[in-house]
Amino acid sequence: MRTRAAALGLALALAVTGCGGGEEGGAKADPQKVLAKAKTSFDQASSVHLTMSTGSKPETGDAVLGADGTLTHQPAFDGKVKVLFKGFNTEIPIVAVDGKVYAKLPFAASYAAIDPSEYGAPDPADFADPAAGISGLLLRLDGLKQKGKTREGKQVLTTYAGTLPGTLVKPIIPSANQTGTYRTLVGIDGEGRIATLSVTGAFFSGAGDVTYDLAFDDYDKSVTIKKP
Repeated sequence: MRTRAAALGLALALAVTGCGGGEEGGAKADPQKVLAKAKTSFDQASSVHLTMSTGSKPETGDAVLGADGTLTHQPAFDGKVKVLFKGFNTEIPIVAVDGKVYAKLPFAASYAAIDPSEYGAPDPADFADPAAGISGLLLRLDGLKQKGKTREGKQVLTTYAGTLPGTLVKPIIPSANQTGTYRTLVGIDGEGRIATLSVTGAFFSGAGDVTYDLAFDDYDKSVTIKKP
C-alpha cells in the first residue's frame, strides 16, 4: 500500500508539473530575453520590409506621416516616404545608401540628393543602426512587461509593453518631443522576430496623443540597394 501511495504521489506531481503550460516549462519567458533575441534577428537579417503609418497629422509644420520600403544592413533603404511638407501631403520615392539620401521629388524627372531634415524626415537607412535605429529601442523600454496575445492577419503575436524617452524615438520619428515619454507596444511573432511596433505620445503640437504603427515582414530577402 505504501509503495502504491508513493507511486500515485509521484504521478500526481508529474502531472501538475506537466500541466503548467506557457513558455519555458510553465513560466513566461523573460521579456528582456525575448526582445534581445528579436533584436539579434533584426540586426542579422540581410533585409527587412517595413511600413510606418499614422492616422494623424499636424495642423502646422512639416512631418513624416508614413513609409513603405525595404531596409538592409548596408545600411540602405529603398521605398517611399509620405511627408506633410508646406501644407501638402506627398509620397516621395527615396533611396538612401552610402550615407546619402536620394529623392525623386514631385515633378522631377530623376532622383537628386537631398537633406531629409529639410522635409522633417530622418535618413531611413539609419533605421538599421543597431544602437540608434529600430532594434536599439527593444532593449531600452522602461517598465517592460508581457501584455498578452494579439492576432495580425494569419499571425498570433506575443505583445510586450513599456515606455521610451523622446530622445530615443526622435531619430526614428523626428516630430517626437525629446523631453516626452512614449507608450510603446512590441509584437513578437512565432519565430521570435519583431513584427509590429506601436509608439504613442505627443508628436504634433496641440494634437494630444498620436500613434505611429510600424510593421516588419519579409525578413532575409536577397536585396541589393544601389545609388539611383
